[in-house]
Amino acid sequence: MTYCFKEHESDKQELNKNTKPISECKNYFTEENGRKVRVTEVPVLTCACIWREYQKQAEEIVAPGGKLIVDPIARNRAINAAYAKLWLLDGRFQWAGLAAFASKQVGCGLLHASESIEKMQAEHEAFERVMNTAKPRWSFRNWFRISKLDEQAERDYKEARRNNPVPSADIRRAGKSLSVVQRQFHHVYEMLAMGNTTLFLDVFPLHQFYWKRGLKELEACLQSREKLTDDPRFPILWPAGRKLNFGTAHAEILKAFEAIDKWQTAKSVEHLAFHEQRNILQPTMYDDPRFVALLRSNHVSYVTAFPTGVAEAIELTLTSQCSRVDDGRTIGFGDNPIANLADIDQRMPFVLKAAERFDHMLNTEHRAALQQSIREISRGSR
Repeated sequence: MTYCFKEHESDKQELNKNTKPISECKNYFTEENGRKVRVTEVPVLTCACIWREYQKQAEEIVAPGGKLIVDPIARNRAINAAYAKLWLLDGRFQWAGLAAFASKQVGCGLLHASESIEKMQAEHEAFERVMNTAKPRWSFRNWFRISKLDEQAERDYKEARRNNPVPSADIRRAGKSLSVVQRQFHHVYEMLAMGNTTLFLDVFPLHQFYWKRGLKELEACLQSREKLTDDPRFPILWPAGRKLNFGTAHAEILKAFEAIDKWQTAKSVEHLAFHEQRNILQPTMYDDPRFVALLRSNHVSYVTAFPTGVAEAIELTLTSQCSRVDDGRTIGFGDNPIANLADIDQRMPFVLKAAERFDHMLNTEHRAALQQSIREISRGSR
């Protein structure tokens, strides 16, 4: 077993050749046109066999034992670690090194959304306790009733309200477990998790195929990957569902691995970045109208500082932590309040700027710090 990839029996077998001697193959007779015919079943290693093995390993990272890791934050850590290990395995996989940081940033967004939902829920529940513990008393000769609040419950409510990132008006409809704002945060949470998992399941097997079988066989087999979904005996884990076809052989993929093969790492990152953003994340996440609206409101809130404490900055920090740093390792999307991250023409300059910064820092005194951060991410740290 390598640092990243499991060993498979097929690793030592030739593509499109029988995987065992004819003498060891199963034989049986069948009748054809009234005559007995001897049939020999010869197993052959096909492109589909290889893709199925590599896809299964990627699935095992996010769904060990066939069960998807329920907690998207824990699943994100597993994805981050796998990306980091790819770069540590082979420095030519520079996109994977950058992806370890980008995916970590997605995890920071998941954490922010989750904590915000919990804090809003804490205020709601604290308010409920205040109302449930209120003791009625009469005054002004019993003309009207006022409530005496439980002091501890009131202190708890005030503390929960201070911690709530959205302490202003919120609506909780009868029968709904989450308020309107909580549901908005939850939608962002779900979309980030779905995009993060889908991208990983697309890209990780590509790296494994190239690293184990080489560019020539990747080129020969790339078109056949999408046919894996044709066989119902081997279901494919694909969170994007009908939003995105599985395994499409986009031109950017082959261009990226051709560049890797020539040690043109910066160029390979550019090709994979376009594949990641245009072919995977755009249809999966950024074409969702509700998600786009919430993203734009988040950016406006952060730039204008209103409402305070709600929004997160749209940025990428090349460390294992969520918080920004001021030594050049934090790349921001910009401070234009009407900027639209969902617009790929606005998003790609931000992505390519991060790729360029990462490539530059790998060739400066920052390399050791970047390498240490990637090692921390590979251990599941954040």
